Amino acid sequence: MEQHINGVHFGIKSHKCTLCGFQTATKSNLNHHLNSKHLGQRNHECSHCDYVAYARSNLTKHINSVHLGIKNYKCGQCDYRAATRRRLEAHTESTHLGLRNYKCSQCDYRAATERKIKIHTESTHLGMKNHKCSHCDYASYHKSNVSKHLNNVHLNIKSFKV
Repeated sequence: MEQHINGVHFGIKSHKCTLCGFQTATKSNLNHHLNSKHLGQRNHECSHCDYVAYARSNLTKHINSVHLGIKNYKCGQCDYRAATRRRLEAHTESTHLGLRNYKCSQCDYRAATERKIKIHTESTHLGMKNHKCSHCDYASYHKSNVSKHLNNVHLNIKSFKV
């Protein structure tokens, strides 16, 4: 309980990875980090894509959110729905509270999470395009853009919003 209070409520991260500097509040989270990031013990494979998870629960969350589009977390202030609690929290912080505490070091872009800054930097400033169309030279940083391109250009499937 003390670890939970210190970590979640006070942000104290007393367990540190000696390999990369990752810090967390609990030893179990550190062990999870070590196994998934450094020991390669990710043995739960998605049957729909190349995603591999350390924990079966993470694979289930991946399938539900990415492949089935299940979004169980609803914003209490608008119609936004999220697949994870963390995504809903990030939405609330950035959209409704206006919290954008992270700033890009190369431009004026601000974001609510470090992850969004990383995505912004890689896609905007570094020009990374990790996802490629299998039918032409189109590439994008975002897999969803390649899927939309494939549907619109090659399969002639138009997406509709209901």
